[in-house]
Amino acid sequence: MKEIIEKYFEGRASAGEQVQLLKWIRKKENRIVFNSSKLDWNKSQQNKPLPEGSEQSWMNIQDQMLQKSFKRWQYSDKVNLMVRIAAIFFFVLSLGGGAYMLSSTKQNDIWYSEIEAENGQISKVKLPDGSMVWLNSGSKISYNNLFAANNRDVKLEGEAYFEVQKNEDLSFVVNSGEIQVKVHGTKFNVEAYPGSENIDVVLESGKVQLLSAEVASFQYFLSPGERASFVKSNNQLKISEVNTMKFTSWKDGILNIYNQPLVEVVKRLEKRYNQEFEYANELKDFPFTFTIKNEPLDEIIEIMEKIAPIKTKQEKNVIVFELDDEKVRELSR
Repeated sequence: MKEIIEKYFEGRASAGEQVQLLKWIRKKENRIVFNSSKLDWNKSQQNKPLPEGSEQSWMNIQDQMLQKSFKRWQYSDKVNLMVRIAAIFFFVLSLGGGAYMLSSTKQNDIWYSEIEAENGQISKVKLPDGSMVWLNSGSKISYNNLFAANNRDVKLEGEAYFEVQKNEDLSFVVNSGEIQVKVHGTKFNVEAYPGSENIDVVLESGKVQLLSAEVASFQYFLSPGERASFVKSNNQLKISEVNTMKFTSWKDGILNIYNQPLVEVVKRLEKRYNQEFEYANELKDFPFTFTIKNEPLDEIIEIMEKIAPIKTKQEKNVIVFELDDEKVRELSR
């Protein structure tokens, strides 16, 4: 099976081998082996993209298997439960490129699946209802086995971009702590990292309704091109018109930084490059504006040193930003 797993990661597994692999990973102990192999393979490939065709081939075979499974779903409660579990896992495997199932836990008859994007990775997730989710680095979503049957609720920690399939009977709800985002079909971005002062929602198309888990009377309907920033400390909602591409282009590997202080830039760099940073306190509010596409980190740091009077040094595994006194003297002349 090790050979088949390697062939799958490299996009060389035949349809028959993919079916064999699919059946094999239904066992919990085999899934653990598969996820471990996937992480090892990703690390060995570093930032190399998945070979062309590997993701699509897996999606095709898992769609075929799901169709057969759903036909058998109605026959017994036992088969029903098994297929629900399998459906959750199959959709996780269709992601490729850095997302994996962290856990699947049972509470009564409800199964919860949690999916996380690895540090330094951006992952694309296909949910059981056909909706697509892009997970930013260090972000995770969870949903239960009744998703797409009697609910479309997901819990988000971090940042995600959603393309939601329209369903008038079941609203799609993103729970991100203090704020809930309720939609039927639309494209939007939610940023809700634990520890962050704000929860930000940017609407690209359609309409979303913002609700509060704490205040029943709180609601706001966001229009395309608007950004809602909810301040946790005072429960205030700030609405502004924005260029949505500035906030959603990260899903395409493009990171736009516009007039952001170093303290915020560092947070984005840490997620993007899986690198720890430190900085002198006097630099935290210095603003930066630049765009990152596929540039390596050393080039980005070089750009930052040209923009601001800063210099960097390496202390073990940490990159430290310091004030460059010589540049400051030059600027003051």
